[in-house]
Amino acid sequence: MTNILIWAPESDFDSKTVCCIAKKIVKYYDSNITVLDSSKVAFNQAIKKTGGDGLKKAVDIYLKNSELVIFLLDADGVQSQAQRLQEPNSLINRINRVVEQSQGKCLLILIRQELEAWLLVDCLGICCYFTKNLGTRNDPKWKNFAKKHQIGQTDLIIEAESGGKNAKEYLVNFSKDIVKKINPQLKDKDLKKQQYSENDSDKVAEKLEITDQTIARNNSLSEFAQHFKKKVDFN
Repeated sequence: MTNILIWAPESDFDSKTVCCIAKKIVKYYDSNITVLDSSKVAFNQAIKKTGGDGLKKAVDIYLKNSELVIFLLDADGVQSQAQRLQEPNSLINRINRVVEQSQGKCLLILIRQELEAWLLVDCLGICCYFTKNLGTRNDPKWKNFAKKHQIGQTDLIIEAESGGKNAKEYLVNFSKDIVKKINPQLKDKDLKKQQYSENDSDKVAEKLEITDQTIARNNSLSEFAQHFKKKVDFN
């Protein structure tokens, strides 16, 4: 049995969502990998420890029971990312230092356009979440509806959408269209209550279909999935 630990220190919502997607990838590859996770609280506790090596010590402890630790961070814009790289104690630099010392047992993947870009690889799955019906996936009307909204490369949404909308905004607007399709008479105030929010992310992830096709719709998701596939191929 191989253990891989996922650590998304920016948000526990992200952690739950990424772990859900990771487990779907494992199932798709039909492997015996166990997905473990850590939390935002654990990360904050680790970096507060004296000596400056608390995060490395935490990773070393995790590696006693896991073959690989994967950190995931939202990728900032180019300018913002460059600025953070100049800050010695920024999240990305703290993690990069640990990765450099890990001898390949720890790595960092940057999620461009936030985690919503991963959710958007399967718009039909998102429809299933909002309709609360897995049968939606086989409904021709919903299949056509989802196809119209499906982006080929979800990490490029900011370039593809006029006005510079990012993946989260795209998903919020898409969710509104879904809710309005379900109930055309819904008032705006009620529509806002039912639209996508970050709290929904792990539950949306549960409805996604993970295949080679959906994985290929996002470069960072493809990179993430490859590490699970390598373990399968090796085993």
